[in-house]
This record gives sequence, C-alpha cells and structure tokens, in this order.
Amino acid sequence: MTLSEFRHVRARIQPHIRTTPIVPSEIPNLFLKLENLQYTHSFKVRGAFAHILDLIDTGDKRRILTVSAGNHGLAIARAASTYKLPCTVVVPASAPKTKIDAIQKYPVDLRIEGANYDEAEAHALSLAKNTKEYAFVSPYNDGPVMLGQGTLAFEILEQLPEVNTIVVPIGGGGLAAGVAAAAKHLRPSIRIIGVQAEASAAIYHSLKQGHMITVPDRPSIADGIAGNIDLRTITFPVIQKHVDDVVLVSEDEIQSAIFRLLNQEKLLAEGAAAAGFAAAAENKIHSNGPIVAVITGGNINPLSGFRQN
Repeated sequence: MTLSEFRHVRARIQPHIRTTPIVPSEIPNLFLKLENLQYTHSFKVRGAFAHILDLIDTGDKRRILTVSAGNHGLAIARAASTYKLPCTVVVPASAPKTKIDAIQKYPVDLRIEGANYDEAEAHALSLAKNTKEYAFVSPYNDGPVMLGQGTLAFEILEQLPEVNTIVVPIGGGGLAAGVAAAAKHLRPSIRIIGVQAEASAAIYHSLKQGHMITVPDRPSIADGIAGNIDLRTITFPVIQKHVDDVVLVSEDEIQSAIFRLLNQEKLLAEGAAAAGFAAAAENKIHSNGPIVAVITGGNINPLSGFRQN
C-alpha cells in the first residue's frame, strides 16, 4: 500500500463520506475522532465504497457478497444500493438488532447465518467459492477496504498535526492496518496502538506467537471487534510491521467507557468504538504528546443496557 494509492482512494471515496471532527476529551491530552458521526454511523463506509468503486471500474457485474458483525454489512449495503448493484449481506444471529434493522432499510438480500461471527464468516466463505456468481468483499482481508479505512489517517494528521499517538480498535485489523500504514508513510515517528477486547483477541495473541492463530471466541460487548479471523489475512503482516503495540481491555472497562462517553462526553458509542477510549481512560496508553482515539461507530442497542452479546 503506497502513499499514492491511499491518496487516489481518498479522492475517489470523498463524495461518499463525511470528514468527521476531532474533539478534545474530558481526559487531558486525549482527543476523539468521531467516526460515529460518519454515514451509517461507522468508519466502514470508507472501505466499502473503495471496493465497490473498484468493481464498477472493472465492469464486474457479479452479485456482491459480504459477511459482517453489522457495520461493514451496513456500509456495503449503502455502497451497493448507491449504484443499484445486487448485494447479499450475511450476519450472525448475535448481530445487534440496531445494525440488522439498519441493513434491512436497504434493498439487499440479508441472511442471518450462524450463532456468532465465526460461523457466519464460514457460511459466507462457502458461498464465495462460487466466484462466477459472487464478488466477495471481506470486512478486513481486502486491499481496497484497507486503503479506504486508511484515509482516516490523513484526516487525523490534518486536523491535529501535533498528534503523537493514534489509538485504533482491532477486530479483523482492516482499520488498524490501513491507518497504521498510511500514518507511517505520512509521519514515520507517529505511534499506532491497537486495542482488543480480552474476550476475543485473535490479533493480540497471534502477535505474541508470531503468526496467526485461532483463539477461544467468548461473547463480548464489543461485537464489532469480536470473533476469529482468516488465518491468511493480509492485515496481519501490515499490523506486525506498522502497529507499535496492542493492548487489551476487559468487558467491565469497555462497559464503563460506553457510559463515560455517554455521560461525560455526550457521545453514543458502541462497544468496539469505546475500546480505544477505555484503554486511554485506564492509563494503558502512554504518550509524549496528544493522543487521538478513533470512536469507530455508534450503532448500539440503547434499550439493552448497552450490552450486546
């Protein structure tokens, strides 16, 4: 992923995304990049439009297929419907109702398959083997998607040039890999810290082992970053190269961060989005300058006590 590739993708997707604000937090030295205010209330539209525009350029007429814990599926649904392209979105039964309801507002074929993300992804990958019918768009294991997510780094460095550390939640690693690669191209000295939920931390434990492994996937309030990922994912070597550290946060710490963001910052954030803030609030991020935590999304069930399993 070259700097020119990131710039090219940024220019192409710009008509379809918002440039979201960075605001100071109540915590000293911490700033928040508000992707919960993005279209579909998640950063995922960046990567979704990047891939869909690639398909349009190549004249690919196949049905778009994706799998998602919710936000990526919603973003693909928006991008596909923008260009009136046929689309199938697979989500697990554990996907939050607010995300399922939002996907259903678009003219796509929504399929609920499997009890959790791992099972849903296995089902989608089995469908994706029919490459004549489907054009599969992974939520993380995908070059255009990573380039699209990496456009966040440009905005952060333009909006807060003095930033020292960027904190990014990690699930499949598309956002972390994209942001880290782009940010290091722009400023090699910047620090990128990833955050995972203790309950489901495939990347964290894989980094310790030096190669991708499968870990026990326990239920997490941070549904958007939960679940195992493809052992051959292209995100892992990028994270190994460009992400400076990955830290873990507990379910209680994430829950506390959701309420703190709502009550003190007046921001609605889902569990995955609150993970970076949780790490900063619990003093797990050390920096010699300003820190930016990416609030990745706001699609949470507000009537469920903010707990999504």
